Amino acid sequence: TGFLEDKAMEFILGIVIIVVLCIILGVGTDVIIIGALGLLGLIVLATAVFFIVFMVILMTSKKKEAVFSGVAKRENGKFKTAVYTIEGREYPCFFPAEPKFVYKKDKTYRVMLNYRLGRVFDRFAITTCICGFIFSMAAVIGAVWLVLWIL
Repeated sequence: TGFLEDKAMEFILGIVIIVVLCIILGVGTDVIIIGALGLLGLIVLATAVFFIVFMVILMTSKKKEAVFSGVAKRENGKFKTAVYTIEGREYPCFFPAEPKFVYKKDKTYRVMLNYRLGRVFDRFAITTCICGFIFSMAAVIGAVWLVLWIL
């Protein structure tokens, strides 16, 4: 199993243990449900903040022509990322690489380069940011609407 699968299993196991302890201690079902919805709301909010931050970084980046160099693991990183060469210098992508067959070695692509962070957004990262931003904002709006409707 991979890193994310292990962390997801730990999270789920932790939630199950907390729920079982709450039931043993006599905590009401309504309190457990409200707690679960609150946790879900925090996850939705954290996801929205994540995509808002990346959208700001994306909007402050500069459009550049880049040549795809390959896929490599970042130093101290857990995932492989696409690497692009711009003006003789290599820059990794912000997000993990897609399957290798979607990249063509030595092909020129348009990327968004963030000089300050030394990373690029390729077409897949840009799509991820835009879709993630739209869906996370919809989830936040839906969660707020649901809370207001319940109250």
